[in-house]
Amino acid sequence: MRMRYLLCLLFYLLVWQLHGQHSIKIDSLNQMLEKDLSSSEKAYTLDELSYEWFSQNLDSSLQYGQKAYRAFSYLDDPKGLSQAATSVAVAYHYLSDWDSAEYYYSEALNIREENNQNAKVASSLNNLGVMFMDMEEYKKATDYYLRAMRTREQLDDSVSVAITKSNLGLIFKKQGIYDKALEYYLEAKQYFERLNRLNYLEVALLNLGAIYNTIEDFDKALVYNQQLLKLAKRRSSLRNLAKSYVNLANSFQGLDQLDSSLHYATKGLDFFESRNDSINISSSLLSIARYHLEKKDYQKAIFNALKMEKMNEVLDNKELAIENQLILAEAYAASGAYKQAYRRIRNALASKDSFLTKSLNATIANLTLKYEAEQKESEIAALKIANQESIISEQNSANQRNILLLVAGILVVGTVLLFLLLKTKSRANGIISKSLREKEVLLKEIHHRVKNNLQVISSLLSLQSRFIEDENAQALVNEGQNRVKSMALIHQKLYQKDNLTGVEVLDYIKNLSTTLQNAYGVNSEYVSVQYNVDELKLDVDTMIPIGLILNELISNAFKHAFPQGKRGELNISLVERSEKLLLTVKDDGVGSTKDAANSNSFGMRMIKSLSRKLEANVHFDFNNGTEASLTIANYKLYN
Repeated sequence: MRMRYLLCLLFYLLVWQLHGQHSIKIDSLNQMLEKDLSSSEKAYTLDELSYEWFSQNLDSSLQYGQKAYRAFSYLDDPKGLSQAATSVAVAYHYLSDWDSAEYYYSEALNIREENNQNAKVASSLNNLGVMFMDMEEYKKATDYYLRAMRTREQLDDSVSVAITKSNLGLIFKKQGIYDKALEYYLEAKQYFERLNRLNYLEVALLNLGAIYNTIEDFDKALVYNQQLLKLAKRRSSLRNLAKSYVNLANSFQGLDQLDSSLHYATKGLDFFESRNDSINISSSLLSIARYHLEKKDYQKAIFNALKMEKMNEVLDNKELAIENQLILAEAYAASGAYKQAYRRIRNALASKDSFLTKSLNATIANLTLKYEAEQKESEIAALKIANQESIISEQNSANQRNILLLVAGILVVGTVLLFLLLKTKSRANGIISKSLREKEVLLKEIHHRVKNNLQVISSLLSLQSRFIEDENAQALVNEGQNRVKSMALIHQKLYQKDNLTGVEVLDYIKNLSTTLQNAYGVNSEYVSVQYNVDELKLDVDTMIPIGLILNELISNAFKHAFPQGKRGELNISLVERSEKLLLTVKDDGVGSTKDAANSNSFGMRMIKSLSRKLEANVHFDFNNGTEASLTIANYKLYN
């Protein structure tokens, strides 16, 4: 307890020291304003005050920025006027006043373009990209980032490559394509470290920590969040320091260190509330609500989540809203308020569908435009080759009278043509490869979205089952939930692997059987599962019906074969023989007292229906347990 007190004391001393440094600078600038300054000196001092107040109080930052903007409006100083407009825009941006922020960002951009301040033009374009990113308008954000990139390329700015990679990482992060986001952020981090651009390095570390939290790799998340904490302290970057607290809170929560989680989440909330920073207040409240949910203090979880929901009515941040609705649903369900829980998860599903549709449409439109542009570029290259061949033909006809010149001309032109063909082919291959990579990213994203939506549907079924008193009806709903999970697992395996249309069969079957074993509470010490599965990769259209059939057969074994703690063994086999797949699920349990093959249950009807699609023969044997076997003729391997 004493050690914790000392750590808290050191923390407050550090924040007080950082706060004091800015306060000294602000006092010094205010003293300058009292002196007999020229109009230009006064305007620049006001703008500097806006900058210093930014990390202290956004309202004060906006106030001094507006004073600086008015002062520069009377001066012939485009550089100062554009800088003051940017200061005002940044304050409005972090106050979530989007219309005002866009107006002043655009005003700064116009001034800089008119006065050929190209480096500052790129900065303004980037600012607009960040703003539209925060507004979740990803297409506009991408357009501004690319314009900023082109401007910086013309200036031969070596830092621009790293900044663009960082921006692209943010786009993929917002779209939920985390593997690509990590790729870009890790590259950007290396650039910023080498170039000693510590302000950008803080942003890269912040996003790396947040992404690893999202994908639940909390050990890596903790490493990057602690790096950010150390760097932000050293550079007195108060806002990023506070953001590192929220990231650390989520990391410690994932590592089940809940006291540390609450400590950092509370520190982040205190800072952001003192700055009236709505977005980050919401993130802090979300972390605190999640903490109380983990501690099973459901009323406090609901209190903080409702507080965050009220704040988000103004922000309208879909990502935060979805996660908050799911927290409320879980807290209400655990408290026995199932109707409220059901309503919250329906809200989450509706918001998620709207958010994903908007995000996915923007991604598809962007990739389609790029693909069409690349196609046109390829066609132009082909026309150039055709024209070149025509010129060569005319030259050969004109030089027929001179054999030596003809031979020399053919050699020269042939060499040039070969060079052009090789160059064009290489370029075309590059275009095709780039297009394929983008389509793979899109396909991986679609699998990710489908898996997430199936998980939400599974949660809905789980909540719905709690309203059902009839045990048979409740069991049917739970079976439906397991069927949804079996399909979600397929899409999860697809977006986690490099091959996007093929499923590794052994890995999938092991995951499916483990999930069902846990769902039916079957102790692995009593019932062991053995596998005889070839190393196959099946096409997704083949794997989905096989997965649903396996779900029924394995579920039936776990439900009926081993009653009252009976020990036994379940054998699952899927092998390829003579251009057919042989699927067998066999248990040595109590067997069946009726002809299950002729049963009219929904599960049996589904097995028969899916078997017809696979052109499979189904056979049951009830001697010494239950054995179900299928000989599948219609299947597709993925190479």
